[in-house]
Amino acid sequence: MAQFAVIGLGKFGITIAETLVQKGADVIAIDNDEKKVDEVKTFVANAICLDSTDEQALRAVNISNVDAVVLGIGGNKEVSILTAAILRKIGIGKIIAKVDSELHSRILKIMGVQRTIFPEQYVGKEIANLLTSQHIFTYMEVSKDHTLVEITIPPFFIGKSLKELEVRNKYNVGIVAIKTSRPIVDEDGNNILKEETNVIPSANDIFNEGDKILVIGKRTDVDKLIKLSESTVK
Repeated sequence: MAQFAVIGLGKFGITIAETLVQKGADVIAIDNDEKKVDEVKTFVANAICLDSTDEQALRAVNISNVDAVVLGIGGNKEVSILTAAILRKIGIGKIIAKVDSELHSRILKIMGVQRTIFPEQYVGKEIANLLTSQHIFTYMEVSKDHTLVEITIPPFFIGKSLKELEVRNKYNVGIVAIKTSRPIVDEDGNNILKEETNVIPSANDIFNEGDKILVIGKRTDVDKLIKLSESTVK
């Protein structure tokens, strides 16, 4: 079983811890606030109240054995930086840290932190992309240059298969799922639309009007396909 440590139990840290547990991971949750530690005791394997800038205290909880540490201390830069330094000294190979400024990020990266995250920036980008096109339903950054989006299919996709469209060759993107809505009558006799998801569709699967696709690829290539989906010309 994968094991992770989450240090700093604000909304960001608690969300990370909950999600890791839901995915079957073993989580050590750490904060210097007893009330925050009490909040997570019901669902994490080990909830500990300690000062993360205390090297001996961190060593005592066997944090060196985890697969990765999520450092959720974004607001207090001094504590975040000192904790990162101690984690590196202990020998933690993978550290992902929440930051609230470019300077904070640069300092942590110089110290060997593999990845820094601006939660507000991530959310801001997603909302901006959702607002700028009525054809985008989900937007997620996979890496610096790659995105995963859920969009309505371009009009000329209708009635054609993946094989006919040659999506990979022509558009340099991968389609990882097709979402189709079909009308059904529920148990109460109401007419509703039921969404079905075809994950990893085959080359012969046909696109229907109203379908949505989950697309992954370089941001520039995905943006081109988004523009095509906004076109009314078949």
